Amino acid sequence: MGYRLVELPDGVVECHLSGPADAPGLLVFHVGTPAAAVDFPGLTAAAAQHGLRTLIYSRPGYSRSTRTPGRSVADEAARTAALVDRLGYREFLVVGWSGGGAPALACAALLPERVRACLTLASITPPREVGEGWQAWYSEADAHELEVLATEDRGTYVSEYEEGARMFAHATPAWLYRLGAGGSPAEHRAMFGPAGLGVPLARSMRRGLSHGMWGWYDDAVAHACDWGFRVADIRIPVVVRQGEDDRMVNPDQGRWLAATIPGAVGRFLPDRGHGSILDPYSAFVGELVEASGGRDSP
Repeated sequence: MGYRLVELPDGVVECHLSGPADAPGLLVFHVGTPAAAVDFPGLTAAAAQHGLRTLIYSRPGYSRSTRTPGRSVADEAARTAALVDRLGYREFLVVGWSGGGAPALACAALLPERVRACLTLASITPPREVGEGWQAWYSEADAHELEVLATEDRGTYVSEYEEGARMFAHATPAWLYRLGAGGSPAEHRAMFGPAGLGVPLARSMRRGLSHGMWGWYDDAVAHACDWGFRVADIRIPVVVRQGEDDRMVNPDQGRWLAATIPGAVGRFLPDRGHGSILDPYSAFVGELVEASGGRDSP
């Protein structure tokens, strides 16, 4: 239980395992960007009610995980599978929030014999697969950044990520609320209320950038380039959960995912934003278990 460092062929991966030691099932939670593995107590408790332990890991370059330059989104499927193997599990459930939606979808696409169901929370989409028109979901500056990060000129953005990392390295719940919530009551409740999202989220960001900004930068490059798989080829149960009041990820990205992934269930909540889409944890964990066929464990 707690933190551990796992040696894999391409380096060390920091991960955090929580929940009952005798739980028969496993939920893998892919955090957003920039972020690292920390305990989300509300998620741990919700998963435990379904007989699930919760595994969260720091992607390469974040916190104590070894950086692997040039990694793709698809690489996270193999990394996830290797960590799950070390824990002695065969099948598992996977959730991805925001930038973590990409590696969760990689698991769904590339590990269909192991992932029982996948749920995304305010997930981003693969620009290369979307094709013409994806830029409309971003500000002009953000769209330009993604275009450049997909080219050999991406290094021009290193200094901006370094500056951003210095800001996020001191993140607090109040600062994060001002940054992305836009005064939404639902966001305020999720950040400071019973869900308790603010404290672990701020801790996750600070921990993720404690050794520099390269994990964040490599995430952004991976998101901008070809993901290494097509979400249209996913054939396992997927739930797309998206807030219509999201100020950080355009809800049309969720609509595209729900329309493109065969058989995906779209859950679009009018009063939810980027953080409050997780509130309450019990709701989306229940949706994920239901999507898997209602089985709490393999």
